[in-house]
Amino acid sequence: MTGKKMLVLNMALEENPSIIQDYINYHENVWPEVIADLTNRPIGRMRIYNRENRLVMLLEVDNDFDLSDGIHIEPPIPKVKEWSTIMSKLGKKLESGKLDSWTEMNMVFDTNEY
Repeated sequence: MTGKKMLVLNMALEENPSIIQDYINYHENVWPEVIADLTNRPIGRMRIYNRENRLVMLLEVDNDFDLSDGIHIEPPIPKVKEWSTIMSKLGKKLESGKLDSWTEMNMVFDTNEY
């Protein structure tokens, strides 16, 4: 049996209050197909926090979980693909023209190490 690890990711939404509220509203009633997909991936637990347009995601996953394989199962089922398309439209457009996407953060401090 493998152990667990925590991944911390971040991204930005468009700096528009209605887009930020849309994102929050969608996450108040996540589609069952999306939850099932995360459970089957398996994502032990996912939490998303926001402050203004900044998002932080905490993922509790098995040690052998590889983020490069994606958060959702590939290829996605139609409802999960639809959800992902909607969520990507809410992301901030970077200077490069690409949309911001979930990016893993590096841990710099942990009280458990002392």
